[in-house]
Amino acid sequence: MTAFAGSLTETDVLVIGGGAGGLLAALSAKRHGPPGTRITLADSWMIGRTGHTAFSNAWMITLFPDDDLDGILREIVAGNDGIADQVLVREVLASSYDRFRDFERMGMRFPRNDDGSYSRRPTRGLDLARVLYPEGGGLEFCWQLRKALEPTGIQLLDRHFVTGLMRDADGRVTGAAAIHTRTGAFHVIAARATIVCTNAITFRSGFVRDITGTGTLLAYAAGATLRNAEFSYVRPGTPKFYFEGITFAIQEGAKWVNARGEAFMPRYEPDWGDEADVPRIARAMAVEKQKGNVPLYLDMSAIPESLRDDFIHSKVRWMDNFFRKLGAEAKTDMFGKTPYYALNQMTKMGIATGPDCRSDVPGLLAAGLAQAGCANHFAGFHIGLCVGNGWIAGRSAIEDLDRLPAPKVDAAGVQALHAQATQPLDAGAEAQSDRILRDLQQVMFAYDVGILKSAERLEAARARIDALADEFADIAAPHVHELVRLKETEAMLLAAKFILGASLYRTESRLSHFREDFDARDDANWLVWVDIADRNGTPPFTTTPIPTPLCGVEAIRGGPARLRERNAIAGP
Repeated sequence: MTAFAGSLTETDVLVIGGGAGGLLAALSAKRHGPPGTRITLADSWMIGRTGHTAFSNAWMITLFPDDDLDGILREIVAGNDGIADQVLVREVLASSYDRFRDFERMGMRFPRNDDGSYSRRPTRGLDLARVLYPEGGGLEFCWQLRKALEPTGIQLLDRHFVTGLMRDADGRVTGAAAIHTRTGAFHVIAARATIVCTNAITFRSGFVRDITGTGTLLAYAAGATLRNAEFSYVRPGTPKFYFEGITFAIQEGAKWVNARGEAFMPRYEPDWGDEADVPRIARAMAVEKQKGNVPLYLDMSAIPESLRDDFIHSKVRWMDNFFRKLGAEAKTDMFGKTPYYALNQMTKMGIATGPDCRSDVPGLLAAGLAQAGCANHFAGFHIGLCVGNGWIAGRSAIEDLDRLPAPKVDAAGVQALHAQATQPLDAGAEAQSDRILRDLQQVMFAYDVGILKSAERLEAARARIDALADEFADIAAPHVHELVRLKETEAMLLAAKFILGASLYRTESRLSHFREDFDARDDANWLVWVDIADRNGTPPFTTTPIPTPLCGVEAIRGGPARLRERNAIAGP
C-alpha cells in the first residue's frame, strides 16, 4: 500500500452512502451482528448532512397497527403499474411501525393532533396510505440517526468518494477504493460484505444538485445487473423557489392551469384530476407544452388566506431560511402566476436484487434509492422504502458473514483502481465538467425526450450522448474537486445511455415511461423488468418477468373513492 500513499481499512460490512438507506443499513448491521462486528459507513459528503432525505421534509409512509397492510400494498403495486417487488414492499410496510418507534427512542419527535394522536396525512395517488414527518424535517432526521450510530462503534468516513468496487479472482466484491474529496488521499476499504446505498443517478437537478448517485454505476462495473432505467422521477417545479408542499396545496384547492386559465388535469386524468401522481402530471404538462398552451401555473388562489402562511414556511430548515430571505416576495410568487415545469429529478434506475436486497454478485447488496424495489415511490415512499430496505440489507449482510471469507487485498487490483481514480488529474488542465453537464442536461431534460418519447427522438438523443462521451474522453481535472465532478459526470453519461437504450427497448407506455409511438400499457408482453448487465463489454437489454405472489396488477382507473371500493372488495 505504500506505493499508493494511501491507507487501508479492514471491516466486516462496508456501507456506501450516508442517506436514509445507508444510515439504516449501518444501524441494522450493527444491531444484527454479534459483538465485535466491524461496520464502516462512507459518504462523499458529511454523514448526517447529505442524501436525498436530509434535504427533504422526510415524510414517510408509516403503517400503524390498525392500518390495512394488504390494502396499502395493493395500491402501491397498482400505483407502480406492477413494476414492484411485492415481497420487498410488503416487508418494508410491515416493519415501518417498528422503525418509527426506533426513531422515537432516538429522541425524534413527530407532530401530534390536539387529541394526542399522531398527525398523519394522505399522500398523492394513494387512498389508504398515510404519511408523517419528524420535527425538524430531513436534516434533523439524518443528524439524529448519525448521533445514534456514533456511540455504537460504527466507523464513519466523511468525505470519502468511492471510485470503484474491489473484486477477488472469483468475482466477489471485497470492498471499495475511495479518494478524500478535499485532500485527494487514496483509501482502500476491504470488506466481507458491501452495501451500496447511494442516491439514484441525477443530472444535478431539483434540490439535491450535488447528490449524483454514482453507486449504481460502480455496481454495474463490478458485474451487477441494473433495472428500471426507462423510468424517472419527474416532478413539477419552478426555478424561482423549491416547493415541497404541492401535494398538500392541491388537497387545499390548488389546481394546475395553462396559459388560457384552463384547469387541464381533468382532461388527462378524469378520475384523479389534480390529485394524480407526479408522472401523470408531468405527462399532462408535456402535452400542454406540445399544444402550445404554456406557460403552466399552479393556481393556488383557492387556498384560504388563513392557510397561506403555512405554505411559505417549511419543516425543512434550509428551505424555511430560503423563504424567510425572500420575505413578501415568496408569498407573491407562490400565490401569483409563477411558471412551473416538469423537472427531471432523478432516474429510477437501481441495482437488481431479491427481496433480501442481495444482488447477483456475491458480497454485494443494495439499499436506499440505489436498489430497484419500485419504479414509482409516491410522496413518502421514497424515504419509507429507503428506511425499510436499508434495514433489510443490513440484516442480510450480517447473515452472509458466516459464509464470506475475510477479503484479500489484491495489490494489482488496487493498483488498477488507484490509476483509474487519479488518471484524469492534470494541474495544467481546464475544468470543463460543467460544460459537458450543461450539454447533457439539454439532451436529457428536453420534454420530448425525457417525458414524451419516440424512437426517432430517442435515437437522436443517443447519438448526441455518444458525441458528448467522445468529447469527455479528452478532459482532465486540474484539482481534486474537479476530479470528483468528472467522475460524477462520467457516471451521468453512462446512465444517459442506459436510460435512452431502455426507453427504446420498452415498446409500451407505463408509469413515467410515455412512448408516443407505443402509447398503450401492454401487460401481456411488458409486465417485466428491463435489465442491463455487462456481457463482454456490451450492455444488453433483457427482460425478467415480475412475480405477483401477493396481489394481481391493475391500473388505478378510479379516484380515491373507487380505489377504496376495490380494496374493500379485495379484503385484507
